[in-house]
Amino acid sequence: MLDQPPLSYEYHVILGRPARAEVLLLPGEGGWRLPNFFTAERRSWQDVGHVNWAIADRYAATVDTLRCAAIDYERESELLSKVYAAALRDPAWCPPEGAIWAGRAELSAIPLALPRQRDVIAEWFDWYAERVPTPASRAPWYKLGWHARADAWVRTTLESLGIALIGPVEHLRSWQRSATLRAPTERGDVSFKAVPAMFGHEPALTAALAASDPARIAAPLAIDPARGWMLTPAVPGHSLDEQPEIELWEAALRSFAELQIASVARLADLRAAGVPDRPLSQLAAQIGPLIADVAATLPGRPAGLSDEHRAALADLAPRFYEMCAELERYGLPPTIEHGDFWAGQIIAGPNGFTFLDWSDSSISHPFFSLLLFLIEIEDHFPKVPSVRERLRDAYLDPWATHVPRPQLERAFELAQPLAALHHAITYQQVVLPNMEVAWEMELMLPFYLKMLLRLTA
Repeated sequence: MLDQPPLSYEYHVILGRPARAEVLLLPGEGGWRLPNFFTAERRSWQDVGHVNWAIADRYAATVDTLRCAAIDYERESELLSKVYAAALRDPAWCPPEGAIWAGRAELSAIPLALPRQRDVIAEWFDWYAERVPTPASRAPWYKLGWHARADAWVRTTLESLGIALIGPVEHLRSWQRSATLRAPTERGDVSFKAVPAMFGHEPALTAALAASDPARIAAPLAIDPARGWMLTPAVPGHSLDEQPEIELWEAALRSFAELQIASVARLADLRAAGVPDRPLSQLAAQIGPLIADVAATLPGRPAGLSDEHRAALADLAPRFYEMCAELERYGLPPTIEHGDFWAGQIIAGPNGFTFLDWSDSSISHPFFSLLLFLIEIEDHFPKVPSVRERLRDAYLDPWATHVPRPQLERAFELAQPLAALHHAITYQQVVLPNMEVAWEMELMLPFYLKMLLRLTA
C-alpha cells in the first residue's frame, strides 16, 4: 500500500501492429516515448475503459486495451505510472506527425525518454509479434482478436433476445481473473463477464442460484459455460458499501445467511454447475504443504513473509489442525461459500438484496464468507459501538436453528482465522498456478497468511 495517494497518474500505451511486428513511438524530450496521457483521477490498474477513451480523444485511435503490462511508482514525484498493451481496431489509422513505427531491432538502437520501459516494450514483442505458441494459462482476453469475438457474441445474443443496443459495447476491466464489458441497451446497461477456466463454474452457478432464488440472484440473460461467458441485466439499486444505515447492512447479512442455508439442500445442483468442494478435511490436509511452500510467501519482498512469520506459522500448525477438528464438531453443514464477499458485492434494491460475483465460490464452511466483510468494518462504521459483533450476530440469526447460540458464536470466531487459511490455500493450489503474470495476484497469499497470524495472535 502507498503511504498516501499519488498526486498524478501517468499512462503509457504500447500501441502495436503485430502483423508487422512494430510499436508506435512518439518524439519527446530526451528520446522517443510511447503514446501517453496524464490524469488526476485515481483508477484501479484493472480498469481499461478510460484508457480506450483517452487514446480515442488524444490520438483519434480506436483501440482495445488488452492488459496492464507494468506499474511503477516514483515516490519523490508522487507519480504512479502504468503501461498498457493495446491493439488498434483500424489498421488504416494514421499516427501523429513525427511518430515512427519501430520493430524490435530499431527499438534496441534508439534512445527512449523512459529507458525503464525498454523491457516492457520488448515483452510486447514476445507476446504479440513473435509466432510462438501462447501458454495455456494466458487469459483469452489478453490475446489479439478476443474482443471482436466477445463483442460479436454480445450483439448477436442481444439481438436474439429482442434487446436493442443503443450504443457501442465498451470494455471496462481486464485482468487475469476476468474481463468485463458494458452494453448500453434500450432496457438499461447489460454487463458481459468472462472468467478463466479456474473460475469457469461462475456462469452456470449464477444461473443455478438464480433459478432457485431469483429474489437474491440476478438471472443471466445468457451464458456460454464452455467459454466462461455470461451476460447479465442491470440490477436496480445501490451498492451496499455506499449505504450509511447499519440496519441495512444487518438485513443484508441475514439475507445472505438465508441464501446459504437454502443452498444446503441444493448441493447436487451446485456441484453439477462445477462448483469445487473445499471441505474442512481438505483444508487440514493442505496446511503442511502450504507452510512448506516458502517461495509462495515471497521471502525478501516488502509484502512477503519474514523468517519470523514463517516460523510462527510452523509453530501454530498443530493448533490449526485442532481448530479444523473443533469447527467440524459443531456440525454446521457445508454450503455455498462466496470467496470474495464484501459490501461492494451486494446491491440494495427496492425489493431486497442481490448478491454478485461468484467466481471465487466453493462448497465449504459457510462462515468463511464473512472474513473480508468484517475484517476492518470498524473503519466503515467508526461511530457504531461493537459494530463487528452487531453485524456478526445479524448474520448468525438465521443459523440459530442449527446450533445453540453460544456454540454458534464460538464456531463463527473459530472459522475466521481458518477462513484466512482457506483463502491462502486457494491461492496456492488454484489461483496462482493458473496465472501467467504472477505480479497481478501473488501478494494475496502472504496477505492472507499475515491475516491468519493476526487472527490467531
